[in-house]
Amino acid sequence: MPVEPTPRRRRLGAELRRIREALGWTQEEAASRLGYQSLSTVSKIENGLQGLRIQQLPHFFEVFDITDATLREELRDLVRRAGEADWWQRYEGVVDDPLGDYLSQVENADGLFVFNPLAVHGLLQTPEYAHAVTEGSRVWKTPEDIDRFVALRLEHQRAMSESRPPLKIWTVLPEGLLRQEVGGRACMRAQIEHLMHVARTSPEVTIQVLPFSAGAHAGMDGPFMIMSFSTGRDLVCIESLRASLHVNKPESVELYRTASDLLKSDALSPNASQKILATIAKDLS
Repeated sequence: MPVEPTPRRRRLGAELRRIREALGWTQEEAASRLGYQSLSTVSKIENGLQGLRIQQLPHFFEVFDITDATLREELRDLVRRAGEADWWQRYEGVVDDPLGDYLSQVENADGLFVFNPLAVHGLLQTPEYAHAVTEGSRVWKTPEDIDRFVALRLEHQRAMSESRPPLKIWTVLPEGLLRQEVGGRACMRAQIEHLMHVARTSPEVTIQVLPFSAGAHAGMDGPFMIMSFSTGRDLVCIESLRASLHVNKPESVELYRTASDLLKSDALSPNASQKILATIAKDLS
């Protein structure tokens, strides 16, 4: 039966597509091996348009030769929770499909590498900074819409801070971003002090500053984020004003992973980054 293509159904379908492609099968061949009369059934499952029952999974495990216990349990969890309402569905009119997918993927990830020369990542923002960034973007036009989006962002922060095991975040922040007086000098100083506190007290968070002296660097093409998962392919997310592009082809992901390694190498060490963060905060006093 047709179903709503929720983020979990889409992720389940993407994992099954990845496994099928690794086996070198076409959708038609997979349909034949699974006992379906039409390849459209496989297509619908892979696109999140047709659901699976938990009782069907052992057959998929056998046909696709899925023996890894961790992967099996992840697929079971995606099937069990496929139709479950996510907390962000309370923000109707604020969360569109790409954002819903992004939130779901972050909640399933083990780690993030973030490079964004335009803004501090949402999981590391103070409420005041989040409000200033949201207001400045001009995407949300009314004060009510701005407040609802900021509330969504802060609730996402709370949800991720309670996740176990904790999400690992590694971010490289250009010096120019840190000297941009978003929300005014006091707001930006508080944001930098928050980054210093998080870096000192949260072992799962690594913060590096890319100084002006680094010159041209591997992030010149723009912002990107690498999501790492315990099973399945890592994913690169490239965000723009109203859309996001997700890339999971191994050769493309590897290019971004090389860029992330080069950015880490060009940036100051975490300890040296604490010192320049303190200097910038003092300059904003």
